[in-house]
Amino acid sequence: MLRAMNTSPECPEPASPAPERAAGRRVRLPSDLDADIREFGQAVRRFLDGELPPDRFRALRVPRGIYEQREDGTYMMRVRVPGGALAGAQAGALADAARRHGSGPLHLTTRQDVQIHDLDIADTPAVMRTLFEAGLTSKGGGGNTVRNVTTCPHAGVCPHEVFDVTPHALAVTEYLIAHPGSYHLPRKYKIAFSGCAADCALAGATDAGFVAGVRDGRAGFAFRAGGGMGAESRLADLVRPWIPAADAVRAAEAVRRLFDRIGDHRDRKHARLRFAAERLGSEVFREEVKAEVAAVDLEGTVPDAGPGPRPREAPPPPPDAPGGLWTRRDGLRVLGQRQRGFVTVSLRPPLGQIHEADLRTLGDLAERFSEEQGLRVLADQSLALRFVREEDLPALREALRGLRHDLHAPRAIHAFTACAGAATCRLGICQSRNAAQACADALEASDVDLRLLDSLEVRISGCPNACGQHPVGTIGLSGLADRHDGRPVPSYQLWLGARRGEGGTRFGTPVAQVPARALPALMEALLLDVQEHRAPGQTFSDYVEAGGPERLRALAAPLARIPPFAEDPATYEDLGTGDTFSLAGRGAGECGAGVSEVIETDLAAARGALEASDADPERLADAVLAAARALLVVRGEEASTPNAALDAFERHFVRTGLVDEATVPVLEAARLGLAPEPAPTAEIDLATDFFRQAVSLRALRERRDGVEALIGQVAHLYAGMDASLQFPGAEAAPTPESAAEAGAPQDADLRGVGCPVNFVRA
Repeated sequence: MLRAMNTSPECPEPASPAPERAAGRRVRLPSDLDADIREFGQAVRRFLDGELPPDRFRALRVPRGIYEQREDGTYMMRVRVPGGALAGAQAGALADAARRHGSGPLHLTTRQDVQIHDLDIADTPAVMRTLFEAGLTSKGGGGNTVRNVTTCPHAGVCPHEVFDVTPHALAVTEYLIAHPGSYHLPRKYKIAFSGCAADCALAGATDAGFVAGVRDGRAGFAFRAGGGMGAESRLADLVRPWIPAADAVRAAEAVRRLFDRIGDHRDRKHARLRFAAERLGSEVFREEVKAEVAAVDLEGTVPDAGPGPRPREAPPPPPDAPGGLWTRRDGLRVLGQRQRGFVTVSLRPPLGQIHEADLRTLGDLAERFSEEQGLRVLADQSLALRFVREEDLPALREALRGLRHDLHAPRAIHAFTACAGAATCRLGICQSRNAAQACADALEASDVDLRLLDSLEVRISGCPNACGQHPVGTIGLSGLADRHDGRPVPSYQLWLGARRGEGGTRFGTPVAQVPARALPALMEALLLDVQEHRAPGQTFSDYVEAGGPERLRALAAPLARIPPFAEDPATYEDLGTGDTFSLAGRGAGECGAGVSEVIETDLAAARGALEASDADPERLADAVLAAARALLVVRGEEASTPNAALDAFERHFVRTGLVDEATVPVLEAARLGLAPEPAPTAEIDLATDFFRQAVSLRALRERRDGVEALIGQVAHLYAGMDASLQFPGAEAAPTPESAAEAGAPQDADLRGVGCPVNFVRA
């Protein structure tokens, strides 16, 4: 990743000398990731041996970026690429991991991550080790964590940027990736940095956003918070119109702390920061953020992000950037960099799907042709090879012929960005990739001038959750399941009118809904209308506004009809499948797997075991164990044995007065029936073991009401648990002052402590 280039008037940008590799340093990963990989490897073995329940294992793997795919038993790993800056050697490491352990293709995401698919869970620790040695990690790639920090697609090279935001994105990454509090948030926390007012990184629609600006000749940022996209999208509030660039890490940390405090840890559907901001109202929320920033500043423990370079007097970006920045030269799609003599070359794997052999080759080509010896993963699921000398373009074009797939010839599919959809995602409703391909094929066969697509971004999500970022697409499409003739129908909502830009970002609005089968025809009709009626120089957003929603709805109306199943069964099939549409395989998503899910699973198991004990009294011990284990996650405990779980429950909940001491005999009865940990060479006394279990069973049967009461008390505690995972009646956590008076240490570095599900309240 690149260091910032000095672009001040005193140090003009170079023409022929090789530029400093400003994105060239890697993110410094915390050293305790080595131990974290070992601990996860142990958890994988326990899971495969049946010792670790699936729900608890899920809470361990998801914050480490490992998701189960739609097909049971197959997994995906999401690898963080901060700012999208990927060294050539790192591209090779990803390709090797995919070849050895995955299915081959890798997926580039809308948050500049890289995903490896179709992994065997037993192989994931080895993959994590390979990536760690290359300076990459999947930790924080999923779950309720600080996610990958994104930047402008052309940070450091764009002719219109105020300054390169890459170093600040890396500084925020390095601080938060090492912070224990980054892994137990109410929900995911996303951060974006944009280099100019065009806001290509969508800082105005994310949890914490920074847009480069200048005041009195000093580099800084417009600072926004509380935005995000999903079923209920929200624009971020402007917290400060300008903060010094050096304050970026402190501002990001302040939002993290505030999110942890005011976010809802229990209600996953409303746990994102934007819901807390909406609940408080913009004015109160802004003041809360400012107060948290002031507290962080006063504390003085969060590092400086660096002042940033002297900002540039850059020309304003063209409308509908970044599409308008690209031109074609020597058969390649290129961007003329602000560094004279250098260009950025666009490489377009269709829908972000790239074969591992091609990624490895591109890593090699980056080391040969790029002065920064790396690639950038862009939010439109493409790759950029930067700092290529203009005179090297013919040789590069020739070298690209060695790829398995053509990544530079213009094609309609390059205008489309799509999430994985129902192909692999458990939340996916529609086959979004198939929809994109079908639309692209239809456009290439139509009378649409494909040059029109150069300034468009068609973004498709397979469900309302906006992983394809449909709310901000020039044309947005989101999958849904309609119902007609008693059957589900795969359908898409069309969103139009989105804009981006500091202070001017807005989401698209829904204007029509059509069955998936009609989507290619809708895209063709829409673009033919644009081609015929858009005024010269008019942006697509201006065209939408000029036409009005009624005209666009009228355009879609003939395609919205859903015929009876007997008349046209194909309408009831998703694109590219040939099968009647159903939601089979869809289920609970894992993005927010966390505390509530673990507790509710254990409580359900406890109640089920209690009910089953009427016919099988031995199930009473299972009921006690499940109830005792349920709340341990809140205390940061992951007991490796039943005895350890009972001991931890008694220590954290009975001795503290949260659970009645009358439950102790129940715990003792259950503990009696558990075999002690034998020494490796110890012989098992079967008679003694049988006697002990018999006594335990009798004691538990006599205390069945006590078992039921124990479950009830645990359920009552959970019902009263607040959004910050505190229980009514629990002793308040000691303040720094009281801890100091008691002689206790005021700070604890828990980075080397094994955290069971990364939700421990550190």
